Amino acid sequence: MALSFAIVLLSCVVCIHAQSIKGLGVSGGRGPKGGIGDADHPVLKAQSFITDALIPLRLKTTRQLAVGVPPRLVKGNEGLQVCPPPLTVTVDSSAKGARQEMVGFGHSWTDSTVTTFQSLEADVLDQVMWDLFSPEANNLGFMRHTVGASDLSDGFYSYTDNGPSFNEGEPDLNLTTFGLGRNGTAMAKMIAHMGDYKGDVFLYGAPWSFPGWTKHNGLLIAPRLGKNVLNNSFDTQYIPQMVDYFTRYIDTYQRDYGVKINGLSLMNEPLNYQGGYPTMFLDPADEASILAKGLGTALKERGVIAMAYDHNTDQPAYPVRVIEGAPGHVRAAAWHCYETPTPNYSVLDDLHYAYPDLLQFMTECTTYRPTPGTLDFGVARNFISSVQHGASGASMWVMATDPNYGPHSPYGGCDGCLGSIIVNSSRIYTKTNDYYMMGQFSRFIRRGSVVHRVTNGTVGTNGDSNQFLILAAHNPDQSWAIVFMNNLNSTQNVRLSFTQAGHTWAGAIPNSTVVTWLIPSDQMVEKYPPPEASFSSSASVRSTSMRPYGYLTSMTKTSKFSCPATTTTTSSSTSSSTSTRTYASVPYTTHVISQNEL
Repeated sequence: MALSFAIVLLSCVVCIHAQSIKGLGVSGGRGPKGGIGDADHPVLKAQSFITDALIPLRLKTTRQLAVGVPPRLVKGNEGLQVCPPPLTVTVDSSAKGARQEMVGFGHSWTDSTVTTFQSLEADVLDQVMWDLFSPEANNLGFMRHTVGASDLSDGFYSYTDNGPSFNEGEPDLNLTTFGLGRNGTAMAKMIAHMGDYKGDVFLYGAPWSFPGWTKHNGLLIAPRLGKNVLNNSFDTQYIPQMVDYFTRYIDTYQRDYGVKINGLSLMNEPLNYQGGYPTMFLDPADEASILAKGLGTALKERGVIAMAYDHNTDQPAYPVRVIEGAPGHVRAAAWHCYETPTPNYSVLDDLHYAYPDLLQFMTECTTYRPTPGTLDFGVARNFISSVQHGASGASMWVMATDPNYGPHSPYGGCDGCLGSIIVNSSRIYTKTNDYYMMGQFSRFIRRGSVVHRVTNGTVGTNGDSNQFLILAAHNPDQSWAIVFMNNLNSTQNVRLSFTQAGHTWAGAIPNSTVVTWLIPSDQMVEKYPPPEASFSSSASVRSTSMRPYGYLTSMTKTSKFSCPATTTTTSSSTSSSTSTRTYASVPYTTHVISQNEL
């Protein structure tokens, strides 16, 4: 019987050390690896990049991964008299301050992404793939894909439906009908193409449902009743078939498409079993049984890690029950951001205390129908907060859609989930603000970097209305990537220092922005010494010339001055999921499999 979460925590309150990503694979391909901040692409000088949180009313009217004036070196008490007074940020750069190694950041491959990308002409597809995966662009390195259909699909399928439609399948005990199908094959080919642009992506799969005939209701998609459907759940008599199913899927990707699957979540959102799109209840004991009765061993033989749970932070006992029920088979826990009113990422700390070697990831979050003219910090807030609490990677949901947030299920699910890319036509696509927010992390934080604790400077928490959040990652070349999220309604002058280094850096973080500083290693600072900083009595949030952000010019320490009044703005949420859409009825829901009925 699984131990309770509380008991596990009490048994290991002193077992704290940084997780390692040693042994994690890559999906493969001929594309380049790494990027700025690794040994082959070291940071030679301080740099700054900025993206406004404002959703633009018109394209190219806000700063999006704009090059900013870099932070400057300061000495002693120099530059303390600025407006507003400097915010002191301290990073514990000691071994004790190290938390976890990073894998990367990314999105999910969905059928909507594949379908829209297939509509692009060859040269345009080449450009969008470069924009997403090239080490010279967004360098996405932590990618999820749907194993079968999801709500972001234009056709519904598993890899062995065995019937005239997705909801009319009969048991196929030997999986004689197994195959990726038209949509699944298209996805595998597109994922293989990803390897031409980046050769070191960590790729993990997750099904939204097992084949309908393995469930108590016999349906891939249950009727949409406005609530969870009680018999929309896995029938454990089919555990041997699901072990075979997942093994065949992994082998097919490798054998037929040259794609290595690196991680597997047995079920996306196992506690979400509503109708209208593929979903399924999977009890943690059943997830553990599938792993313990053959799948865990098969995954290890193939270099694939098992990722438990893959749902919200309000049920932390779920991954514990899987870990305890399948000892030695679970390498990671996966979390989503949808707990209301806000995700509680501190449960990642709790799980780390209990299982110090367990990797953790934030595997899904979404921006829902953003409103132009409002502020949206969703990507930055959830990336910084989850990684601060121990996540070794973070990914947003859908990567690309058409202008109507589709294709998506006509029966239910998300009808307004935004990706990084909107495909407008065969020759035109739009990079959304999420693309640029993603790039503030994925471009500059390398695989193998180590996240360190920020001991001073953070203001507010993930659930507060006003925040100044900070993420500090020590890259393989010994440089630092520091990401700031300023939602404090005013520009913040920052003095950044490290506990194990003699250098202090200063610069301004404008209101309503996300800013990434690249700080060169001490060796590079000595080899290429930058000019020292000097300061002025004010910093402009934005000049009329769209300068990335105002910087500080000379001022003596003895000058007398007072800070001017500050005009502030209020952040507006853009993540409401309220929908007035009328959905079609799910077809063929009267189909039953007598031996599966509860």
